[in-house]
Amino acid sequence: MNEPNKEQQEELKKKHERTKRKLKIIGIIVVVAGLGFTVMGLVDMISSTSKGEMPALFWGLIVGLPMLGIGGMLCLTGFRREITRYMKNESVPVINETGREIAPAVSAIAGAVKDSEGNVCPHCGNPNDENAVFCRHCGGELLVTCPNCKEKVKNGKFCDKCGKPLH
Repeated sequence: MNEPNKEQQEELKKKHERTKRKLKIIGIIVVVAGLGFTVMGLVDMISSTSKGEMPALFWGLIVGLPMLGIGGMLCLTGFRREITRYMKNESVPVINETGREIAPAVSAIAGAVKDSEGNVCPHCGNPNDENAVFCRHCGGELLVTCPNCKEKVKNGKFCDKCGKPLH
């Protein structure tokens, strides 16, 4: 399927804007007319029932209420971009503020996880300071010798120097 060229895209954009303008205008007209019919029907119904008569213009409610709904939907469709932009502009500052407020907590959690995964003793499994050479709990050496390259590296699944498995 071919993508439209720049001229076709501009024409589609203009057509889209014309359609949106029509939806806005028609939507507002339908809402105003629906409001008029609804008010007419309500006023007639209230005044007729207070006089003890049957309402003659009750059909205004039957016509007006659906017109209000249809006109409202047309307006929502026509003004969707403006509504969405407004909602975005209202939400972004709150989201940014929330991010700034929770950043220290996230950093603390990340630091705690990093500390707990740091320099773990291969003999007893207890955590140690990052620069420690011997375990403060059992006294064992924290570095292990790689069976392939014979380098002393931190305990883990793979050697930091050659990439081969340590165990």
